[in-house]
Amino acid sequence: MTDVLLLAAMAEETAPLLAAHDFREVEVRHGRAWRCEEGGRAIGLVTCGIGLVNSAASAALAIRDHDPKAVISIGSAGGLGADVRVGDIIVGGSYRYADADATAFGYEYGQIPSMPVSFAGDEHLLSLVEADDTDDTVHVGEIVSGNSFVAGELATSLRTRFPQALAADMESTAIAQVAWGMGIPFVCVRSISDLCTPSANDDFKGNIDTVAQRSADAVWRLLEQL
Repeated sequence: MTDVLLLAAMAEETAPLLAAHDFREVEVRHGRAWRCEEGGRAIGLVTCGIGLVNSAASAALAIRDHDPKAVISIGSAGGLGADVRVGDIIVGGSYRYADADATAFGYEYGQIPSMPVSFAGDEHLLSLVEADDTDDTVHVGEIVSGNSFVAGELATSLRTRFPQALAADMESTAIAQVAWGMGIPFVCVRSISDLCTPSANDDFKGNIDTVAQRSADAVWRLLEQL
């Protein structure tokens, strides 16, 4: 059994944890995976690939193979909230799809038919985040996920449709849905790489290593409380 499964989209987002802890690579059927034993906890780490399908496939397979007690999405995200700054830590209290539209059938925008309007972060994991006063740049709130990198006009549209959203990424809601369906506690802990402006692509490239480290540090503080 694995105590906690960590999922990141890209190698840049797993790199800080691989450098700082004694992870060994293990076989996985989608992406790449590692495992370490530290502080009495068994921790799995998976690079799942970018996007909703990659992340959902990796999450489902890894949960089935490693039977984790909790799942955490880590790495980077784009900032949508008015008070969010590059480098801030965003923890998902709720998760919605950025581009799901079944409103013609009476569903809310962002809601998959027959699914909840949003998927909630695990209350216990969120309480541990909120009790940690190490970093005063932590925000807890809504994260939206879709298959598009968010910048410029798309960011404007998302801020209109999801005025409470703090951040956007391309994986967390899909992982949240898989975890919800399999009854596994889930939360996302990511650091803001850009503010979804027209220059977001360049900002992301310039900041990814720094914010990956910040996400890794925040996640490890959370793990130490479990």
